[in-house]
Amino acid sequence: MPLIEEKGFYKEQEASQAQSNAALITRNLCSVGLASGWLLSLLCIVGGSVMLAQNCIAPDGVQGKAFLISFSQWNFKPPEASNLPGHRIVPMQASVSILLNLMLNILVTAILDTTNYIHDTTLKWALYHEGRLKYNSNIRLFTSSRCHGPNAWYANAVSLLGLALTHGSLSIVIVNMVVIGVWNDKSEAFEFTFNHTNDFVEINCFALVSLGIGVFLQALVSTCSLLCSRGVKTWNSSLLANAKAIARQEKGSGEDYTILKVPNREIQSSMLDIAPQIFLVRRLIWSFVGLFVAWSLGHGIYITTQGYDMDNVVGWSRNIQQYWQFYGGVWMGFTRIFKTPPYWLGILIQTVLQSFITFALHCVELLFKISRDEASWRSLQSTGSQIDTPILSNIQWQSFLMMGFKAVVQWVFGYAFTADETFNIALLPVIALMTLFMCLAISSEYMLRQRPRGTLPATYGDFERVLELVDEWKYRRMFWGDKGVFDDQTRLVGTAGRRLADLEPGMAYACLHK
Repeated sequence: MPLIEEKGFYKEQEASQAQSNAALITRNLCSVGLASGWLLSLLCIVGGSVMLAQNCIAPDGVQGKAFLISFSQWNFKPPEASNLPGHRIVPMQASVSILLNLMLNILVTAILDTTNYIHDTTLKWALYHEGRLKYNSNIRLFTSSRCHGPNAWYANAVSLLGLALTHGSLSIVIVNMVVIGVWNDKSEAFEFTFNHTNDFVEINCFALVSLGIGVFLQALVSTCSLLCSRGVKTWNSSLLANAKAIARQEKGSGEDYTILKVPNREIQSSMLDIAPQIFLVRRLIWSFVGLFVAWSLGHGIYITTQGYDMDNVVGWSRNIQQYWQFYGGVWMGFTRIFKTPPYWLGILIQTVLQSFITFALHCVELLFKISRDEASWRSLQSTGSQIDTPILSNIQWQSFLMMGFKAVVQWVFGYAFTADETFNIALLPVIALMTLFMCLAISSEYMLRQRPRGTLPATYGDFERVLELVDEWKYRRMFWGDKGVFDDQTRLVGTAGRRLADLEPGMAYACLHK
């Protein structure tokens, strides 16, 4: 008998070591993403600075043409018209630039998600050591540690600034240029044409440097978190892996047992009943829906009654991309406020505007994470849940869906509201934002109100509830269910390494803890 116990002990230790090593793989992959963030920030800062230092003549294909850049007209009179101050013009098809913008948003979002994962993990374990950790998923930038510097309120503020600066700059770093006229040597004037083409894009060098600074701030906070991560017990994001690590930390050495009653019912509580922090996300989503609905209606009424600035461009063009970018477009020049607008004004306005959408998406991310936690938890009663697979547990459909949603929303927002040389608002992207948030609101209401079926009580990432329902952690794949008779009136429930029977209707159940 002692030999069997000893083998079981070593088997458990091996499983624990495998989990630990696998969790370190997750940390190492995030470190690769962090290194990519540092590289991207340096490339943007150095590349943008080099282009700013150069005073280049505009490319030959630009000479003698009039362009619409954002919503303002720029004429490049031959023979040696220069680039706009702080901007560079490169030849590129409009379809390529749109795809490039989207791919750049996805790339930056993926890099930021890996760096933020480090910050989020250290926050979780900092809260644990302070005795304040309740849920597996938290609103990272609005939950601060009292003792751990990289997760203190000021570090969160730097991270939020970096996020806003990154996405704000990303929206205006590449701008399409529409050819609206050509130079006539005889009349020595520009003649405007109905045949608009999009063969060039403008690179905003100031925005490129600002993008690098934003990613730099994010990488800096995450690097500090990584260097001060000794208190992290596991880098796994899954609910059960973190709960197991907590259970190991709090495991007692006594021989006493605790019996906790477990409710036996077929329909469980909803997310609204157990996770009160989700109310903030719910209100935020519907607030943005209301904002974009009101903006779309108001904008539509305005252009119907007053017309809009870009009507002549859209009326001439059959290009779908130009309809998307200019239909219903209104703009305001900064010269109405400043005689000589500072170069940083557009980036500042764009960053402030983008910070609101960044804040909203950061909070919405909590909804997807809690949904992921509950999906992983509920698998205990059916297919079982394998704890020591952190890489697979981190790559789930909720994570991909949220990453894609964030990238698309930021990309669309960059067309709806832009502030470069002028402040511009386009109607169709605003309607697209309204539609995206409406779909998000409807799907989130479904997730929030849904009451899971099955006798396994819902937890939604609440560690206290999880630890009450799991009595054994020694299995690689865990199942939850009926474990047999305890006394005449009560049956036991808990976890095992094999499929367990479902709970019997009408019976009283309890979980036995040592």
